Amino acid sequence: MVLILKESDVNDLLDMKSAISCLETAFREQSEKRFLLPERQVFQATDQAIVRVMAASIANLQSLGLKVLLGVPARRRPDLTYFVILLFSPIDASLLSIIPAGRLTQLRTGAASGVATKYLARQGVSSVGILGAGVQGYGQLEGLAATAKVQEAIVFDVDSSRMDALATKAESELGISVKAAHMVEELYTTDVLCTATTSTKPLIFGEKLRAGTHLNAVGSNAPNRQEIDHTVLLKCRVFTDKTEQVLKESGDLTVPINQGLYNPKSIVGEMADVITGKLQGRMGESDITLFKSVGIALEDVAVARAVYDIALRRGAGEDFVF
Repeated sequence: MVLILKESDVNDLLDMKSAISCLETAFREQSEKRFLLPERQVFQATDQAIVRVMAASIANLQSLGLKVLLGVPARRRPDLTYFVILLFSPIDASLLSIIPAGRLTQLRTGAASGVATKYLARQGVSSVGILGAGVQGYGQLEGLAATAKVQEAIVFDVDSSRMDALATKAESELGISVKAAHMVEELYTTDVLCTATTSTKPLIFGEKLRAGTHLNAVGSNAPNRQEIDHTVLLKCRVFTDKTEQVLKESGDLTVPINQGLYNPKSIVGEMADVITGKLQGRMGESDITLFKSVGIALEDVAVARAVYDIALRRGAGEDFVF
């Protein structure tokens, strides 16, 4: 039998703190090279629709699966399913579960930034700036709220209705009051700045960053997207979720590298190695640190297995025989 879960099941079964704990464990496995992560496959299915297929295996977490992402980026309808994870048995490779991955993707993306903030930001983080008030923007705030004692959140989006919706949701679910910014510049005053947009041109610039700031840049996951200017990279100690994948997929890095404005050898390393102590994250209070993430399947299969295990214990979902 195959366990079928709904988005509502995922939301009820796994909270952000549990997702953060799950990813921290998964990153340790990544650092110790106890995982398999094939290159993500991306192709243009139609003039507009893009298909991404990503798989991973983490033996010690009994996590084996693949995630498929479809649709037209930035034009997905909230009432339809575009992301799905197929979770398999690491013992006999049989299909264990089919899990819609909208909420899971939001959770694992926010959780990854939560982990990065825990290890790279200064102690006593109290203020957060969010650039982009969409699904992933809220996930960033959620991830930081589960990691730090957030007292102030400032959000900027070109769509004021989305800022209002995020503020209402944050107040209700997180107990955080969110200020809607009139301009991007207001975000530079915060301890941690998160970018989660689909922008194709830089919105954050290095000369405006305050000493000691930490950044989580998660929006640019394609070569034509760019949220941060090359001047940000030059001022930061840069860490990635998977350097090889970031250098292939993110315009935040590929554009300045191709223009000769940034040397990829300047990247300090991967976040996983900071967690295990193989790399030092922040060197001092005045350092500006950056976690550049494009999202990797290792994160997806780790949280998918966690949701599956919880569902089995609680009797959630529906068993289905094909």
